[in-house]
Amino acid sequence: MQLTGANLPVYALGCAIASSGGGGSTKTPLAMALRAVEELGPVDVVDVGSLEPDGMVMPVGLIGAPMVATERVWSGEEAFILREQVETLCKAPVVALMCYEIGGSNGLLPVTWAARLGLPLLDADGMGRAFPEMQQQSMHLSGVPASPMVLTDGCGEVAVLWAATNYRAERLARRAMGLFGGACAAAAYPMTAGRAATAVIRGSVSRAFKVGGSLRLRAMERIAAITQAVGGAVLLEGKIIELTRESDSGFVRGAAIVAGLGQDANRLIRLEMQNEVLLALEDGELLAMVPDIISVIGSDTCEPLPTEGMRLGQRVTIVAHPSPPVWTTPEGLNVAGPRAFGLPFEYAPICGMTAHAR
Repeated sequence: MQLTGANLPVYALGCAIASSGGGGSTKTPLAMALRAVEELGPVDVVDVGSLEPDGMVMPVGLIGAPMVATERVWSGEEAFILREQVETLCKAPVVALMCYEIGGSNGLLPVTWAARLGLPLLDADGMGRAFPEMQQQSMHLSGVPASPMVLTDGCGEVAVLWAATNYRAERLARRAMGLFGGACAAAAYPMTAGRAATAVIRGSVSRAFKVGGSLRLRAMERIAAITQAVGGAVLLEGKIIELTRESDSGFVRGAAIVAGLGQDANRLIRLEMQNEVLLALEDGELLAMVPDIISVIGSDTCEPLPTEGMRLGQRVTIVAHPSPPVWTTPEGLNVAGPRAFGLPFEYAPICGMTAHAR
């Protein structure tokens, strides 16, 4: 499989659907990826099993508040900085890049960097969706250290972090990110391909491409095609009538209230957000919750909306769909379940909560 100028827009839509509203807008990163493959050729997408076991895999992406990150246009030079530092620290050549987060912009920027470096992109990632914190990675569950973590602004400033734990790596990176202006490029969880084979979520890139392909259909069929592609359910079709957002310590926190329209008239759903949409509630009843994915899709455009792209008065369709299975294990829920976000709820799967879903 290759990512080309022809199929990158399809892939970008799949990344947006997987994001649960987080990971940043795909608009600018898509333009950057299109420019890179136009200039340098397509990016090969490879399975981890095709790599030499001793070769280094470098997971990459952005760290920072999406509202800040979307204002930044990256040159592509940061890719060379990240690779040089990782190869020096790990004393081995990097043979492939990987998205550490497939959702949103973090599914696309690694395409630009892979094209610039002339390296393949692994058909895998560390989240299978978007999460706000760096320890919320399948590599963490498998015992892979996030350190050494390399951060750069792409303009000559570089920070290398060695942390005692992956939780500490998240806190240190969040502090350092502020010194880079609120967003920085990062490489974390460097590992051999042999180690990656048992630590990553495989098939993430090809899965995003497949899901994005559902949006090729006519507008009236797209929502149904999306829900079928992701195995999800429509929770509500309505209009955003209340919206609060604020940036806090590198996160965007807030809530949205969506009033139902048409057959959903007289219904209200409240969405709670921390970069991503974490909860969907109706009359105090939980309809869907993290780690499952809650996508807010523009009803008129059928395009997924990042949380920072939501606006009062927008007509939207809320779709809930299952997360990768790794996050619903006891270990996964400890890291990325409701209580990991300070929410006083025990996880319940979508199928057990969507009595009102259509």
